[in-house]
This record gives sequence, C-alpha cells and structure tokens, in this order.
Amino acid sequence: MTVETRPWALVTGCSSGIGRALVASLRGRGWGVVATARRLDSLADLPPGEDLRLVQLDVTDAASLERAVAACQGLRLVALVNNAGYGQMGPLELLHTDELRAQFETNVIGLQAVTSAFLPLLRAHVGPGEGRIVHVASVLGRLSIPMAGAYNASKHAVVALAETLRLEIGPALAVILVEPGAIRTQFRATLKQAWGDLPARAVGTKYEKVILHYASKREEFASQHGMTAEACAEKIAKAMLSAHPPRRLVVGGDSFWAQVAHRILPAALFEWVLRRSYGLGG
Repeated sequence: MTVETRPWALVTGCSSGIGRALVASLRGRGWGVVATARRLDSLADLPPGEDLRLVQLDVTDAASLERAVAACQGLRLVALVNNAGYGQMGPLELLHTDELRAQFETNVIGLQAVTSAFLPLLRAHVGPGEGRIVHVASVLGRLSIPMAGAYNASKHAVVALAETLRLEIGPALAVILVEPGAIRTQFRATLKQAWGDLPARAVGTKYEKVILHYASKREEFASQHGMTAEACAEKIAKAMLSAHPPRRLVVGGDSFWAQVAHRILPAALFEWVLRRSYGLGG
C-alpha cells in the first residue's frame, strides 16, 4: 500500500471548539488532518481538500475506533490529538454513579483507547523527532473547583495518563499535555445538556441556587477572560511543530495564574476563595 509523504494528524472531537479550530490551524501549516467526530454531519462544512479526511469516531465505541484505524491506513500518520471530551458538572453528592462513569468513559478511558489503537500507526511512520501525541487536559487537571468534581477528576486522570505515557514510550514520540483555562466555545452549552435533571435534583438543597450561579458565572468569566478556540489551536499547532515540543503547554493567563495561586497560597485560603466565589459561603 502506498503511503503519502505528507504528515498527517488525527484530531478527535472536531465538531466544534478547539478541535474544529485545530483542523484549520494544522492544514494551514501544510499538514493533512483526519478530523473526527461522533456525527459526520457535524464536519460537513469543513473546506474539502486532499489534505482532509472526515472519519466518524466515537471514542467510547470499540467498533467505531477499529473502523477509524482502518480508515487511516495509507496515511503517514505522525500525530494524534486527543481532544474529545465534555464536562459533567454538578455537586458530587447529587451526582449519579452512571454520570460519573460516563464522564470517565469519554474523557479518560476513551482517550486511552484511542491512544493505544493508533500507537502502532504512529510508530510505523514517524521520522526522527517527528512523532507527537497531544492530550488536551485542563487547568482543572492540576487543581479543583466546586461543582465540577467529575470533570476535575477526569482531567486529573488525563494529566496522569500523559505523564505516565511519556515515561513509558520514551523520546521517539513526544507527549504534549495541554492545560487550557477558559475557552470561548460551546463547552458550556454542552455542559448544560449534560446536567439532565440535575436542577430538579437540587431543589430544596443548598445547591439549588448554587447551580444557577455556577452556570452564569462560568459563562460570564469565559466571555470576559476566555481565549478563543482559534488562539488556543494556534498555540497547540505551534507546539506540535516545534523541534523541541513542550511537555506541558499552559494556555491562557487564567490557567497560569490559577496554578500559581494554587501552589503559593495556603490551602485554607485558596479553598475559602473558591467557596466564596462559587456561592458556597466562607
């Protein structure tokens, strides 16, 4: 089978946000991109070209993953970007076990399944210093906020997976851990969809008002301080093409300063600030 000489990257979660923006950013730098999403129709408006393949991929579905690997045969795949994910928000004591399980199935287990499935293809085609595996985590992989326990936990797990993978596979494939702060995407709209009947569960509890406060606060913060998905994608693409890619890519001033505050402030003070900020009292 003839393999193209153009370098290709597979990106998960391209229906919107960072994944969608990264498709354009990488193509603009001469890469071919395999853009994936659970629904192919969500990718239909991407500009066609010889440097683009559209592949249906549900990271939680083994058969879907097997078909995606088969669709990439013949491409010189040298990079994988694990971007697919969503945020399951809500107080831990009101969270259903199946909601926590679903969060980990997509954000953690699905991510690792994709990585394992595509590693043989990457190893088969990378040149010296060329291979890249990108795990898109979050600032919440380094610290935790209220009302996001499931998401916090999943992103902490992604950090651990990236750091362990780097130790195990060695320098032949660089592992880049991306830690964005607030991004102006549809993430928060998806967040509300994932709530399901959570607001009803919260009626009569101390969380009833906190949930509404959380949604409006996160939306307001992202609109005022969040980076655009395009700007974030540019930083990721630049890191991927660097001759010496960073191990950690902290994206956004809010991510940087939140991590600094988490390291230097006394834990009691840091937690007091967060509780006050999210309407949970002092």
